[in-house]
Amino acid sequence: MYYSHLSQLKTMLKEPQIQQLNDYFAGLIGGATENITVSKISEALNWEPSLASKVLAGCKRLGIVSETYGIRCPECSTLIQRIETLDQLPQSSFECYACGEEITITTQDIEVLFSLINPMVFLSGQQENEILKTPVAQENSLDGFLKLNGINEYFFCPTEDEYEELDKMYTRIFVTQKTKKDTGDTLEKLVIYMFGLCRAFRTNGIKTTTNQIDCYVRNSLFIPYGVFNTIGRRFVIECKNENKVPKGDYMSKLHSIIHLMGSDYGTIKFGIIVSKVRGPSTFRALANKVFLKEKLIIISINGKEIKNLIDCRGNLLEMIERKIDEVTMDATTDLVEAGLYNT
Repeated sequence: MYYSHLSQLKTMLKEPQIQQLNDYFAGLIGGATENITVSKISEALNWEPSLASKVLAGCKRLGIVSETYGIRCPECSTLIQRIETLDQLPQSSFECYACGEEITITTQDIEVLFSLINPMVFLSGQQENEILKTPVAQENSLDGFLKLNGINEYFFCPTEDEYEELDKMYTRIFVTQKTKKDTGDTLEKLVIYMFGLCRAFRTNGIKTTTNQIDCYVRNSLFIPYGVFNTIGRRFVIECKNENKVPKGDYMSKLHSIIHLMGSDYGTIKFGIIVSKVRGPSTFRALANKVFLKEKLIIISINGKEIKNLIDCRGNLLEMIERKIDEVTMDATTDLVEAGLYNT
C-alpha cells in the first residue's frame, strides 16, 4: 500500500486520517481509481472540502495520483471531454454534441479529476462507474480548486529537478564567462524555460516582420481573477544582457514592440523586461506613468531576483503579482519586507 508515501502528509493529517485515506484508496478499483474528486474524499472520510483539496494536491506532489480535467457542458452537465493539460481547453465557444447548445467553457465547468498512478498497490475494493451527466460540484471545479489551494501555487509548482535545472542555467549565464551573444542566447533560453514551468503558459521566441521577440508567452487559460486577470491572454518578454545598469531607454524597445503588436486594441496589456542587473532607479516611476496613461503594465526582473527565486524555491507568479502592485501603486515600500508577499 501507499501508507509510507501518505505518511509524508503528516504536516496536514493526523495518523488516523492517514490510515483513513490509505483505506479509502485501497477500496477503489476500476473506474473509481480514475475519478477521484475533492467531494468524494470529503464525503467518504467526513473531511472539510478545503482539507480534501489540499490533501489531493499533496498526493499529486508525492506522485501518488495524477491529475486530469473533465469538461462538462454548463447546460446539460454532459462530460464532453477529458483532457490531460489545460492548454487543450477549447479557446472559443462550440456546440455541445449532447444538447446542441452553443457553449463557452469557464473554470466552473472544468472538473479536476485525480487518478491513482499505481492502483495495484492497493487491495481490490469497490468499483464505481463514472456518471456521464453530473453537474460539477463547486469544490470539484477548477474554479473551486484554485480558491482552496491558491492560484499562484497551483499553476507554478516546479519539481526539485526543474529548480535544479534552473540553477544550472543561471550558473551558465551569470557565473561562467561567455561572450555577450552566447549569454544572450542562454538568457533567452532560461526565460523561456522558467516561464514555461507555469502550467498555463506556452512560451517560445518568435519573429515578426519588424522585431525579434525574445520570449512570447501565451496564457492558455484565461481566468478573470488574480494575476491572470492582469496579464491577459498573452504578453511579451525582452531580455537585456548588459553587465552594467541599462541605459535610460531601458523600457522604450519593449514599449514599442507591444504597441506594434496591438496594445492599442487591448491585445497585449502586459510586458516584462528581464535583465542581468537591476534596471535604472527611475524605472518604477516611468512604468507607473505608462500605466496611468495607457493602462499598459511593464515590470522588470533582474538576475539577483531570479537567483533568489531559485534558491528559496519561490513562486514566479507571486513575484509577478508583487511587481505589478509595485508599478501600479508606485510603491516605495518593500512589499516582501512588509509581509505582503513571500517572493
